[in-house]
Formats: sequence, structure tokens, C-alpha cells
Amino acid sequence: MKQQKFLAASMVALGLTGSPAIAQDAMRADADAQFAQLDRDSKGYLTRDDVAGISSIARRFVTFDANKDGKLDRVEFAALMASLK
Repeated sequence: MKQQKFLAASMVALGLTGSPAIAQDAMRADADAQFAQLDRDSKGYLTRDDVAGISSIARRFVTFDANKDGKLDRVEFAALMASLK
């Protein structure tokens, strides 16, 4: 009986700790897909021109350009996309 309770408690604990990681992976995959779509010439970064037609991203461009190089790399873009959720 103790083993069954332990097993049930373990399954619940694993479910609770695993869910955020799964959600984070899904968000990252979604951001990567969107990045690839916007990076039409596969240069590895996005410029303001690349995102000009998407106001929710264009408005936050400068804020998420962490190194202030005028470009969003994949990490910066993923952070921006996470802020929209």
C-alpha cells in the first residue's frame, strides 16, 4: 500500500514539474518557426524591416535588442515572443 501511495505521489510530482518544461519547449519551437518565417533570406537575425508589418513585435524591437546592434537574434526574438504570451 505504501508503494502505491509513493508511486501516485511521484507521478503527480513529476507531472507538476514536467509541465512548465514542456510548455517552454513548445514556446521555443513556436518562436523558432516564426523566426525562420520572418528571416526570409536566412541571415540568422531579424532587422526592423523584417518585422515592420507586425506591430506587436515592431513596438518591442528596441526593448528586446539586448546588445543594441539593431538586430534580433534567435534568443532575443524568443524573449520577445515569450513577453507576448
